[in-house]
Parts: sequence; C-alpha cells; structure tokens
Amino acid sequence: MKVLLVIIAFIGIAALDVPDMAKSKRWRDLAIYSVIFLLVFALGVAVAMGVKVPSPIKAIQVFYRDILRLSFKPS
Repeated sequence: MKVLLVIIAFIGIAALDVPDMAKSKRWRDLAIYSVIFLLVFALGVAVAMGVKVPSPIKAIQVFYRDILRLSFKPS
C-alpha cells in the first residue's frame, strides 16, 4: 500500500513538472531533473518497502575528516 502511494505521488509530481520543461524545450533541465527524480523515486520505493537506507551523514563526515583533512573540535 505504501509503495502504491509513493508511485502515485511521484506520478503526480512528474505530471506537474515535466510537461512545462518539455514544452519550453529545456532538455538539459529535463535530463538532470529525470536523473535526480529517478534516484529519489528509487529511494522512496525502497523506504516504503521497509529497506533500511543508510544515512548520508556518515559519508559526509568521512569526506570532511579523511579526504579534506578537516576536523572540527570544540574549543
């Protein structure tokens, strides 16, 4: 039931956004929108199915700490 609601919500969002972009021939915007839309749709369906999605905060912390060598310590 939750998956069906997610699908209906995403169809509604796409029905509102996509025709305007296609009509005004904003193909780059539509391509980027489609990629992000499909990623978020996949995550939404996964969450609705009960799949535990990892938090992006840990990846961001690793990026700052290990890759950029930044550390924020309270003074």
